[in-house]
Order: sequence, then structure tokens, then C-alpha cells
Amino acid sequence: MPKKGTAVSAASRLEGKYTISIVTGCYEWNGSLSSQGGYPTIALPGGRKPEYAYRVAWAEANGPIPITPPPDGSYRWEIHHVCFDRRCVNPEHLQLVTQKQHVAIHNARRAAMKLAKAA
Repeated sequence: MPKKGTAVSAASRLEGKYTISIVTGCYEWNGSLSSQGGYPTIALPGGRKPEYAYRVAWAEANGPIPITPPPDGSYRWEIHHVCFDRRCVNPEHLQLVTQKQHVAIHNARRAAMKLAKAA
């Protein structure tokens, strides 16, 4: 633990708060989860409210999430879990997508699951 008053990086705040699955490669979050959807959350120094840990992990690996509006007219940029495990914070399993792309991905997955269940 760093001395009081010293800066703590977001990466160091993520360390030790996940378990790596040898089956999926997911970094399964062991820390706190949001009450809305069970997404991983983490408190960052100087932050007023908890941040989503997977967004922090993506930004640490790739740079800040854009704040400019997406070119497709979406409301915002989002982080998609390619592994479909909302507790995963592995940057290799996270993808920057527009809100419209994200909705399309999940709609296609729901449709495929519905077809598989009917078969």
C-alpha cells in the first residue's frame, strides 16, 4: 500500500482484485459490483463516485474512452465484453464500440440464443 498522500495509478488499483480463469482467460472481478447489473466497480483517488472497473481497465490499456460523439449518430461510446462476461476486466476481452453497435451485437446474440433454444 502506498504512503498516504502519494498518487495511486488506476492500474495498481485493479491489481489483486481479479482472478484469471484458466478456461476462458477472463479476469474475473472479485471486488465490489454495482447494484445496477452487477458490473465491477472501483473507487479511484479523487473520484466522487465509483467507476466501472472494466472501463478503467480498457482505458489503462488503450487510452481514454473518447468523449466526442460517435460518427454513426450513437449517443455515446461503450465498452463491449467480447467474452460476454460482465465481471471480466481483461483488456483483451474488451472492445470500444458505439452504442448502436453494442445494441446490434446483443440483439444478434439474443436472436441466436433464441434459435438455438428452439432447435
